[in-house]
Amino acid sequence: MKWYSYLICVVLIIGGFFSSLFMFNVWSQTSGVVGTATTIETKSDYTLTAKFDIGTIAFETNDNVNYVFTESRACEEFDGTKSNYALLFNDTLVSNTTISAGKVIAVCSINFYDNDGDITSVATLNISILFYEKQATINITMQNENDSYAYLTRYINNNGAILKIVERGATL
Repeated sequence: MKWYSYLICVVLIIGGFFSSLFMFNVWSQTSGVVGTATTIETKSDYTLTAKFDIGTIAFETNDNVNYVFTESRACEEFDGTKSNYALLFNDTLVSNTTISAGKVIAVCSINFYDNDGDITSVATLNISILFYEKQATINITMQNENDSYAYLTRYINNNGAILKIVERGATL
């Protein structure tokens, strides 16, 4: 064998050794949680009263303009007169909300933007949550204007839909 054959073998052996060390470090890694996640409830001094994780909203329509979603869920009793409550949609405060004894009525507008930062479409959700003795009925309606249904469907497929009723603390 020529001298350069030995050199190639030595380089391959050294490269294999360092590759093995690197792979050992990769395979021996463990995952873990460092710290705690800050929730909107903790950050804004809210106390969670009721949570409805809807997931994807399966709207029904007869005319491709008016969309309706209705669902009943088991829930504890809710009296909206005992404290100062607020409604969160995907951890965003819904500002146009009326909360009274056993019901929550809200209008939630979700803006969708193009690449230039201009509003392309607005999905306006009319949300009503009615609390009965052993269940809560969630009713969400919307009208499809400027393809708002398509934008909302994509948004919900990516982010889900979670409604939270929270009791406001000292900071409003």
